[in-house]
Amino acid sequence: MYKRKNRIYLYVILILLLLAFLAFRKNLLVWGIQKVIEKVKADTEATLTIGSAGFSGLTSVCLQDIEIVPSGGDTLFSADSLDVRISIWTLFVGTIRIKEINGSGIRINISCKDNICNYSGILHPKKGVDKKSEKNYSRLIKGILDKAFNLAPQKAMLKDIYLKLQRNDSIQMIYFPVVHSDENSVNGSLNDILNHTSWEWNGKFSQVKKSFMINIFPITGHSLLPFTKELTGISAGFDTLHLALHDYNLSGSKLALNGNVYVKSMFGFHEKISDDTIRIPFAEFSFRFNVDKTSFELDSSSVAKLDSITFYPFVRYVSSDEMEYILRIRSASTLSNNFFSSLPAGIFDEVRDIKANGTLAFNLLFDLKSSQPDSVVFEAGLQKDKFRLRNTGSSNLYKINEEFTQNVYEKNRLVRTFSVGSTNPYYTPLEAVSPYFINSLLTSEDGNFFTHNGFNEEAFRKSIVANYKAGKFARGGSTISMQLVKNVFLTRKKTIARKAEEALLVWLIENNRTSSKQRMLEVYVNIIELGPSIYGIGEAASFYFNKTPSEISLPEGIFLAGLLPRPKWFKYNFDTLGNLKPYLADYYKSVSSFMLRKNLITQQEFDLLQPNVNITGPAREFIIPRDTLIPIEELQKSFIRQ
Repeated sequence: MYKRKNRIYLYVILILLLLAFLAFRKNLLVWGIQKVIEKVKADTEATLTIGSAGFSGLTSVCLQDIEIVPSGGDTLFSADSLDVRISIWTLFVGTIRIKEINGSGIRINISCKDNICNYSGILHPKKGVDKKSEKNYSRLIKGILDKAFNLAPQKAMLKDIYLKLQRNDSIQMIYFPVVHSDENSVNGSLNDILNHTSWEWNGKFSQVKKSFMINIFPITGHSLLPFTKELTGISAGFDTLHLALHDYNLSGSKLALNGNVYVKSMFGFHEKISDDTIRIPFAEFSFRFNVDKTSFELDSSSVAKLDSITFYPFVRYVSSDEMEYILRIRSASTLSNNFFSSLPAGIFDEVRDIKANGTLAFNLLFDLKSSQPDSVVFEAGLQKDKFRLRNTGSSNLYKINEEFTQNVYEKNRLVRTFSVGSTNPYYTPLEAVSPYFINSLLTSEDGNFFTHNGFNEEAFRKSIVANYKAGKFARGGSTISMQLVKNVFLTRKKTIARKAEEALLVWLIENNRTSSKQRMLEVYVNIIELGPSIYGIGEAASFYFNKTPSEISLPEGIFLAGLLPRPKWFKYNFDTLGNLKPYLADYYKSVSSFMLRKNLITQQEFDLLQPNVNITGPAREFIIPRDTLIPIEELQKSFIRQ
């Protein structure tokens, strides 16, 4: 009896509350919208305006003429009409959670001019807050994700959406005819208006579980993905992209995100990455990101697959008073044939068709602290097990063991062709080259050439430190082996792909003894550029001194070895009388001192050495008048090694 009465009282109360809500909901809506407008203004310094608002159902609100205009920026968002079913109770705390949305005539305008973007204020802290004291990456990212899921409704039917991206004078326009979602699926399409390409997507989305799974694919074949070139400079596309966020949660100050992505038939081009379009048949990445107040971390449980190669990456970036960068990558042991064939086309074209027995595994370790850059840790290499080359394919790793034709390119233009072998009258066997030049060259370029396996990790670590301190590329870490591979097997363009392929070719040559160290050095001294269109020690000895390579003296050998950084600038190192300029004395002293410590010259030779040479060959005609010389600081870079 009492339970029945209590149930009746509850029903009566609920009915009264519903009647009260219906009676005052217009006022509640106005009040709630005003709170949202005020919160948007306070949090983002943007102005939200709504032309009119009213109820079109029990909890559905019809909004018309909506605009979001950032302070001092172009309109970020506008819509002709939106029929939105929201969580009424969230309005009372100034937050919007959209349950369902229908609308049309939506325009999103992302504009960046001179590095000022109209969306920047959306992510910035409130005015008057000390940004440094508020730095908390985990809460910031969780807040962004929460907002995104709150505003992305479980049910939606949106039509005629235009997305405009303007970056200075570059403009891209994307048109979405329909975007649809419900409890079971999401789907839609888009048209890249300027590039005349179309894309579709489908998948699943859960606002409650805060997860999604999306598949994206082009309708018109291998189309370029919109915006990638404008945002990153990379022209890219794929046959299918799968992207999923399984979950994210904040525990204490640590935010964890789990998901995966895979791509089929991916391609991309950027002139600083590769000369050619890079193509990847299949790649997959299962990730776990950990974020706390001051750091980002790709957890070691993450797994990446590149066709047949499986990688286990770990990345950590700490942003505090002392910044730290950590990168660790190891690959599973992979059959050698599968390893080479899995490497992306457009990067490793010289080695992808190599056939070999055994297995290979890759390891990389990098650790740099901003307060201790000189203590940088860098280790990288391939580990082989029962590895044996069977067929070198198009790379022809044994090429340098026999006479071959060397083609020299500058800015993609063939400028010189010559034979590297006995048919070339300037070709000089290693034993016929002055030891003064050989030892000066090794001292300047690669003192450990005969003992390392193609890579001088200590020199590379020093180059990392120098480049980090300078904030730009100021010093390289190439060995003679790397320079030889670059000149004989690859282009001379400074791309990421060329450096990666260069490193792999060097490993193959050095670790499989396809050529002896003596043969490698002999080829190197016969192909290096030592002046304007002067290649090899034979041509150089004649051009500068009217001598054979065996006749080169100690000061002449040091001079020639010092030309390598900028051989075309040789003439700027002389005064109008043909004498070397005084600043080169330090270079001569540095090289000769090292040679003395290594017993490559005698004490007497060191004491008698003068930093000067007598140019008697055709090069003398190239010495230019003083008033056209370049600044001395630039000249010093040609000779003085960092």
